[in-house]
Amino acid sequence: MKLSLNCPTCDRAIADLHHKASHQQVKCLSCKREYGVVYGKLSQRTTMQEVLLFLKSTLPSFYKRHYSFQITTADRTLKQLQFSVPGKADSVPVNSGDIMSVLYTMQGYVMQKLVAIANHTTGKQYILPTPVPSTSRHLALFLIAMGCLLTLSFLGGWNWFVTAGLSAIGLLSYFKFSNTANLTSPPLEGQARLGKRLLQDQRLLAQQRKLEQRVGELQHEHKATQMLIHQLETLKQKMSQIDPALYAARIHRANHAMNLLKQQLVNNQRLVREYERTLRMIDIEVETTWIADQLPDSDHFSRSILTRLAELKQIEDQNQDLKDQLAAYEEVQLHGIHHY
Repeated sequence: MKLSLNCPTCDRAIADLHHKASHQQVKCLSCKREYGVVYGKLSQRTTMQEVLLFLKSTLPSFYKRHYSFQITTADRTLKQLQFSVPGKADSVPVNSGDIMSVLYTMQGYVMQKLVAIANHTTGKQYILPTPVPSTSRHLALFLIAMGCLLTLSFLGGWNWFVTAGLSAIGLLSYFKFSNTANLTSPPLEGQARLGKRLLQDQRLLAQQRKLEQRVGELQHEHKATQMLIHQLETLKQKMSQIDPALYAARIHRANHAMNLLKQQLVNNQRLVREYERTLRMIDIEVETTWIADQLPDSDHFSRSILTRLAELKQIEDQNQDLKDQLAAYEEVQLHGIHHY
């Protein structure tokens, strides 16, 4: 799949998103801005509307909507995104089971501001009207504002009681009306069936990384062994050219050493073949679970069938009602209602 999201700054297409990566960085080739990306299946979605201010229907009202997304990534980790946006309507076009990506600006490797959400299943995307700051950035701005307020109150000789009261009111208003975003990795132990499966997949991926490292070591060792055999062969030729009888013992030891090294080469090649075969098997298992995640749940599929059957039964009932109504007309009976 490709990242169906444009750069929020210059509206140019961003580089492709690798389907096996869960948490990586992308860079806009046009404006050179870098973004962090979380990519995976939306396993769980909850949303809730909060009324910030409502006096009466004829006056302006203020609402906030809270979201909580649980994303199962392609490399079998779990990400939880919680954020809030102003407004009453549910405008984020993603549902449970969709393949999605989250785009955000970074401060180091930490999310700084939530920028956009893309639904790769439907091709829809949601670019936030205003990037939502992370909880840490939100707290830092609040502490800076409070520090400035206390400094001004100290320098201006304000009443501390009044300052404390105004600060409390400002604090409540700030947290009430401001929006925040938070990206975490919840522990898998408390996720029941999903967590158990992801932990098993993570163990497979850990073994995959170890095997990949071991294959690299064996390939390096293979090249070093070949070089050592070549050096021994060159040395043996030099000794044979000078005096084979004098260097007979050394030539014998060199031949024996080369035989051992050649056997080691054979063993290393066999290990590399078997490790690479195991790596392909692990890759198949992980990809199978990733594809299985995108299939509809069995209970959801059953509910869909039952809903469809209920709809069909309703249409059948409507048709029968129409037949009953038509049967009351003599003109229709004369033309053969039983053939209808």
